[in-house]
Amino acid sequence: MNNNITSKEKELNETLKKLVVARIEANMSSTLKLSIGSDGSLTKSQMIEHVMGGDNIGERIIQTHLNFMRAQATGQLTTALNTV
Repeated sequence: MNNNITSKEKELNETLKKLVVARIEANMSSTLKLSIGSDGSLTKSQMIEHVMGGDNIGERIIQTHLNFMRAQATGQLTTALNTV
């Protein structure tokens, strides 16, 4: 059963990576760069490499996309935009 959970977690992680990569590819211009704290600026292709590699930067990118999608789904994003 433990292996089954691990397998499901790995599958979910790979699915999240693919989702975030698809969002980056669809929504980000190749000329833009993303700055994450003191890690420097990342190009679109570097972001995708970090996400697929599953390193610390990639995990932060994934978490940011999940937070944004969660805010969209719960209406928090619309509420925030309406207060501007």
